[in-house]
Amino acid sequence: MPIVSVSGTLNIRGGGKISKVYLRGIEYDPVELRHVRYFIAVAECLNFSKAAQLLHIAQPPLSRQIRQLEEDLGVALFLRNKRRVALTKEGQVFLEEARKLIVQAGHAMEAARQAQKAESAIVRIGVPSRLGGIIGNAVREHNKRFPNVDVECMDICSSLQNEALRKNEIDIGLFRPPIDQVHLDCELLFEEEFVVVLPRTHHLAKRKFVRLKDVADEPLIIFDRSFSSWLYEKILSLYSKQGLTSHLTVTHVESNEEGAAMVASGKAILLGAGAIPHRSRDLVSVRLNEPEAKIELHLAWRKNEKSTAVFSFLDVARRIFRDSAHRNVA
Repeated sequence: MPIVSVSGTLNIRGGGKISKVYLRGIEYDPVELRHVRYFIAVAECLNFSKAAQLLHIAQPPLSRQIRQLEEDLGVALFLRNKRRVALTKEGQVFLEEARKLIVQAGHAMEAARQAQKAESAIVRIGVPSRLGGIIGNAVREHNKRFPNVDVECMDICSSLQNEALRKNEIDIGLFRPPIDQVHLDCELLFEEEFVVVLPRTHHLAKRKFVRLKDVADEPLIIFDRSFSSWLYEKILSLYSKQGLTSHLTVTHVESNEEGAAMVASGKAILLGAGAIPHRSRDLVSVRLNEPEAKIELHLAWRKNEKSTAVFSFLDVARRIFRDSAHRNVA
């Protein structure tokens, strides 16, 4: 139960019944929140008849409620005679703090309503198809904690998620830079390492990692720039900084399946970030061991976001990735 102090400040935490009241350091019996509302009406009108009309109750019950409040507090809040009603000094202190109490109670009720809305909300998350596994643990944990909130994962490539968030087509984006930080807030989840996808028969396939110079002469497959411009530019810059672009042959693909088929045929290698899913048993992924062979992965949401459901999911995702022993998808 809440504790209320009426000696200069008054605070409430909890429901409509106040468990303890302190008036100038002395503890009194509990009072009802409705008694406080009745008191404010009388104190503002300084007339029991007008206050009763405003409260839509009869005057005798109102007078009894005010007397009950005074008895509970053990002090007189009003001076009464046949001609006038006036506040005592204790009544003036109580009025100032009681108004704050009613405002705070209103905030508490609104918070409860918002929480109820969040319990039946939908959170839409933009996730590139290749990154679906990254957010899976967060979605499962969120479903356990908030079973009445539907989480919808929508297949949207990184380059389109800024616009999707601005247009309110999704609520949260999981994607790589660039990020529209004018309209969006974002948070770094982790940095993905680059991998090279090779045929299992390739002479480098059994290595734990390779250097870029080891595969510099291999025809290169990368995902089309329209899927993630940041990733595309990052890969080409790795070759450029090491002076390996002179004989580089690049083929662009638009899907994992297309890239996997070309690698399996032995025509080229594929370079990308994180875990690149492929179903073929003829392929292997080998880590690219270069200092700059990493790329950021962010969560982003609208700056004016007010949904408690959205922020609840973000909190779950933060905890999942903070507690995870591995920052990359295995």
